[in-house]
Amino acid sequence: MVLNIGEISKICVLYGIKEVINAKLLTRGFANHNYKVKTEKGSFFYRVCTQQEDVKNIIYEVDILLELKKINFPTAYLIPKKDGSYICDSKDGKVLIYEFKEGSQPELNHQTTGQIAKCLARLNNFKDFEKYPRKNIIHIDYCFELIEQFKTAPFQYPEIYEYFEDQTEYLVKPVTEILPRGLIHGDVFPDNTIFTNGILSALIDFEEVCVDNLLMEIGMCINGFCFVNNTLDLSLMETFLFKYNQIRQITEKEWELLYDYIQWAAHGMLSWHLRYFLIYKKTQSSLRG
Repeated sequence: MVLNIGEISKICVLYGIKEVINAKLLTRGFANHNYKVKTEKGSFFYRVCTQQEDVKNIIYEVDILLELKKINFPTAYLIPKKDGSYICDSKDGKVLIYEFKEGSQPELNHQTTGQIAKCLARLNNFKDFEKYPRKNIIHIDYCFELIEQFKTAPFQYPEIYEYFEDQTEYLVKPVTEILPRGLIHGDVFPDNTIFTNGILSALIDFEEVCVDNLLMEIGMCINGFCFVNNTLDLSLMETFLFKYNQIRQITEKEWELLYDYIQWAAHGMLSWHLRYFLIYKKTQSSLRG
């Protein structure tokens, strides 16, 4: 699906955005198609939610972004429609429009890793997370549900399935320990951050935001920012943990389970790829990246 300029222009008018010059497709992902819309008054980020069948999930994300705006959290804020709402129906899916943040993905170094650590610690300190309960799409329960699907999966990969089952069994105990909980982004990788001259300007893509053990956020971000050429850079991880701990103190129990959660975050990503790609396709390429 590639939208034409006429369709985008009609939707933009509802947001008070006129004089659209062009629209460039940025990414075409599993759940979203994203565009940069250029107008006479600047650029905007135009997102079409192609897989969000339940509008409640989009509303949840909108509510979180509005709360984060109150505390000046570094992200791309939503543009409201002229009637004050944020979500627009279109024939291709629900539409949201955001500020367009100029910048690029960061190089993995101590400066960028330290900045994302402090940003996440701020998010994880969000005080009213109890008002926004939502289960992480990466959850041990879903791993066991997925294992049941292996038996009747259209395509069989015995070695991968056996590995996944063994790892799930191993991780049950550490991931069910009682740990500090709060709001997490849930998908902090370099391609969901925008840096300008080495300075973090925005953490974006809050589609997976939820409430979970805060150590999950730490484990996921270490996977994203502290692995270089698929090898854990201990120096980068030390920088991340030091900067994070300055803002939200990591508990003794969290330190104890840190490496298990780095592994759990990677396992969770594997579960996502298995669920949405591998067991339905005759290829193993979906596990890359």
